[in-house]
Amino acid sequence: MHEENDKPRIGPARNAARAILKRCKIKEAPVSLRVIISHLQQAYDLDVHLCAGFTDKFSGMLVTVETKETGGEHNEIHINSEHHWRRRRFTIAHEIGHLYMNTTCSDGTENLFDGKTTFELEADAFAAELLMPLSFLNKDLKTGGVSIPDLAWKYIVSQEAMGWKVSASNLLSKF
Repeated sequence: MHEENDKPRIGPARNAARAILKRCKIKEAPVSLRVIISHLQQAYDLDVHLCAGFTDKFSGMLVTVETKETGGEHNEIHINSEHHWRRRRFTIAHEIGHLYMNTTCSDGTENLFDGKTTFELEADAFAAELLMPLSFLNKDLKTGGVSIPDLAWKYIVSQEAMGWKVSASNLLSKF
């Protein structure tokens, strides 16, 4: 079993995101979260809800509830409705990462505001690859003349998220 204090599984998180894109037959930006959520609804009994009343520092959460009728589980992603829609896309992808990588905190002690935990780093890597796949970005950067704001607009993510992805992937050094 993978523990939260183990080394983050960044490679497996990225590969899991790529597998979902392949299964959903998504081959270009922007990545459709509707298609991905629809696919995951069948496998994980997943719903996504916009919620008011969260603090500004709280983006979203994954809730897994045992269903008495079926003996299975029902999963819900709750997203801060006050955040910008680009931020909400990343949050949804991040929470899908937790679901897909099975990295939820089962004892309720997760530090909700510390994005540096192993599980949070994995979910961020998953979300970044899901919304900004390296293979898509390589194609876009090969054409030249694109900027971080242009790419952020195309991929429907924040400029900050795109900047982190391009920097972390060493993409600029290749072109």
